[in-house]
Amino acid sequence: MRKAIIFIFIYLFSAGSIWGQDIPHLKKNENNITQLIVNGKPYIMLAGELMNSSASTLESMAPKWNQLKALNLNTVLATIAWEQIEPEEGQYDFSIVEGLIKEARRHDLKLVFLWFGSWKNGSSGYAPHWVMRNTGRFPRMENDKGENRPFLSNFSENLIKADSKVFGALMNFIKQIDGKEHTVLMMQIENEMGLLGDSRDRSDKANGLFTKEVPGELVQYLQKNEKQILPEIAGQWKANGKKSRGNWLSLFGNENQKLADEMFMGWYYARFVEQVAASGKKEYAIPMFVNAWTIYPGDPVPGNYPSGGPNHRMLDIYQCAAPSIDFLAIDNYNEDYISQLKQYNRNGNPVFVPEAVALWRGEKWSGPAKAFYTLSEFNALGFSPFAIDNAIYDDKHPLKDAYHVLNNLIPLIAKEHGSGKMKGFMQQDNKSDKIDFGDYEINIHYNYPYLGYGLVIRLSEDEFLIAGNGADISFRSKVKSLPGISYGTIREGYFVNGEWKTSKYIGGDEAMQGVGGVKIPPVYLSEDANQNLVSILRIKVIPVKSSTYTNKNIFD
Repeated sequence: MRKAIIFIFIYLFSAGSIWGQDIPHLKKNENNITQLIVNGKPYIMLAGELMNSSASTLESMAPKWNQLKALNLNTVLATIAWEQIEPEEGQYDFSIVEGLIKEARRHDLKLVFLWFGSWKNGSSGYAPHWVMRNTGRFPRMENDKGENRPFLSNFSENLIKADSKVFGALMNFIKQIDGKEHTVLMMQIENEMGLLGDSRDRSDKANGLFTKEVPGELVQYLQKNEKQILPEIAGQWKANGKKSRGNWLSLFGNENQKLADEMFMGWYYARFVEQVAASGKKEYAIPMFVNAWTIYPGDPVPGNYPSGGPNHRMLDIYQCAAPSIDFLAIDNYNEDYISQLKQYNRNGNPVFVPEAVALWRGEKWSGPAKAFYTLSEFNALGFSPFAIDNAIYDDKHPLKDAYHVLNNLIPLIAKEHGSGKMKGFMQQDNKSDKIDFGDYEINIHYNYPYLGYGLVIRLSEDEFLIAGNGADISFRSKVKSLPGISYGTIREGYFVNGEWKTSKYIGGDEAMQGVGGVKIPPVYLSEDANQNLVSILRIKVIPVKSSTYTNKNIFD
């Protein structure tokens, strides 16, 4: 009996459980979509990332908690700085970590901590002074003149050990105070790492490693996964003869050598964060990820963006070199938001957007659109605009109503992850969109003086749920024998404990006279619409033999 009890006790801990409760973890659903599981249920993060220094003191955070809660967030992304929790080597101060966790619990919010260790946006501004002042023990990267740059070297074993040690201690502390409550959901390791100003480090150590053979595990990974590797990488490897041995230039070099340089840097950044993540997971194995400063289409030169960082071009490299990293996340400030998401949605890499929408640059109204689209079209783990606490807090905040509606729909969204029954739509430069459900085509027309967006979920053969704002929506039957559409009951409402509650029946002008489709929001004129009026509608449609709008988009 005693042996059985000991075995069960060991199993609970080795299986990633604390006192019999599963800790936050990632799991694929029946549709092979990765979901974040918290307390046994799928959890979708409706999040906001704080300004970098906001969470440095509890005093700074004190006025923000109620404001964040009022925005209908369920998760807050907050920085933990190495320099703050280990001001002197081996002397840890986790008081800010404990305080943030307690305050988040008090306000019924979850946390994702951002570990600002050796690098933040390529530089090393959050490493402690005892690290930065000792260039002998913790060397810098160098330019081709042998001059130190303000970036800690990712080739430094001393730095790897120091960063890994403090991160492991941090995760042990979080386990001790949060292993039962599960307030902290995930950890981001470093922030937008990569080398700025050059495609690779030019120090003697880096130069020596660059001329050595490419690690065998990377070559084997290329050979095993050749068809799924990014064509830019696999193509250059093939062009160089698909060698199984050789240095970085001989395997991946071309006329400008930038790909070889970036892959070299990417490999060693990835190996660095692998050791940090492994150290943390040994103590408390919640999901861990890295985030990327993306490659901008107009400036695709490594060094102009952080070379070797976890951008989409390096996704294969990180998946090979850093198996303890659960996924690569995209900080998506790009004008073409959608195409950037697609670049990260491959090789089983789940989508999470920890930073988006420059709220302080007048882009605030795109936040709701991107939240809806990311969560529905890409089955994302979550969405988070940056500098959430740097915006004006009032009833007109763009995310407040959007997150309220998404909170109401989370169980349904999670249920439909990967089912094919859920689609998103979002206006960029386009005036219209089409969604294909096989037997039905849905036409989205953006006819409002602001950005239109939303999601569609097929509830049954003849009923659809539509949520969002700023669009007129019509259906077209693709069944040849039944080319027309008859619109049935249209209801506006919301869910209460999983049961639908109708707040209004929609018809007449608000429903295009019952023959044209639906308006979202359901208003008389498009000028009457309100950016904050995010609606949920249920509409029944029936294919029929003939109709005034047979097989025709009424907006064409």
